[in-house]
Amino acid sequence: IGQIGSQLGSFNVNIASMQVGRKMVRGSAVMVLSLDDPLPEGVLAEIINVEGIRDAYIVNLQ
Repeated sequence: IGQIGSQLGSFNVNIASMQVGRKMVRGSAVMVLSLDDPLPEGVLAEIINVEGIRDAYIVNLQ
């Protein structure tokens, strides 16, 4: 959570809301973020390179 927040903050991306969940202690987790603005180009690639991140996707619900 901290690494993703720091990564987004370094690009001036504001997190409006965050949901995190997992099925078991120390197991894999899922994180869903809602952002105030569209994610700048190239940021998703940076997030995917964070250790422990398996997949990352952008979903636009407009």
